[in-house]
Amino acid sequence: MASWIVHLRIAELLLEKIPGLDPSSFAVGNIAPDSGMPDEKWETFTPPTEVTHIIPERGSNMCADLLFYRKYLVEDPLAHRRGEKDGKRASFLWGYFSHLVTDNLWRVEIGLPTQEKYKEQFEADKDFIWEVKKDWYGLDFLYVREHPNSLFWRVFLNCSYNENYLDFLLIEGVQDRIRYIQDYYRRDDEKIEAALRRPFEYLSKQRMDRFVDEASDFLFRVYQNLVNENSGQEMGPSGILTAPPWFS
Repeated sequence: MASWIVHLRIAELLLEKIPGLDPSSFAVGNIAPDSGMPDEKWETFTPPTEVTHIIPERGSNMCADLLFYRKYLVEDPLAHRRGEKDGKRASFLWGYFSHLVTDNLWRVEIGLPTQEKYKEQFEADKDFIWEVKKDWYGLDFLYVREHPNSLFWRVFLNCSYNENYLDFLLIEGVQDRIRYIQDYYRRDDEKIEAALRRPFEYLSKQRMDRFVDEASDFLFRVYQNLVNENSGQEMGPSGILTAPPWFS
């Protein structure tokens, strides 16, 4: 699953392309699927990841993003352009949908190729993913430091979540995750400095930048197709990546 700043970077690019979205609500929606309350090891969450990421098939790691669209957005996909209350809720839901699609893209474009390239390390150490993720979050810190006018600083630091838009979420879980991310990326300690000095051998800055650009372009095409054709209603597949070729 993509890092939090990757989600916010993609959100920022989509805000430039999609009219009518409320920036704060859209930003919160883009992190809300990660709002399960974690245990001490950040391995088990309440509600579980299968619920917050709409993963209906046991053993699957793919989010059923189109199922989410059909349930929460298909009846009024342009509600974000109408009225403050409806607009905020719809912006949140579009952000949530964007997160699900992005996580699927990340798995296909970044996660699985990394697991294949470092297959021996993953097989030898069940915690090797945390070594890989040091690159992901190191690049996040590098980005927020190099972009003081980014969505994180301009919008997300002032975000809150005072009305729960999805009944399977815990409002306190979303609130806690917002505060955690706000504090986390403002850290300035030796551990963060060490992360910034990493060689980024598992994920380069150039590859992350390309992913953000390509994912935002893809998501905008998906948005245009859905709002113009309302095609998600009849579509058989549960995920965008298995949908008909006009999503490509």
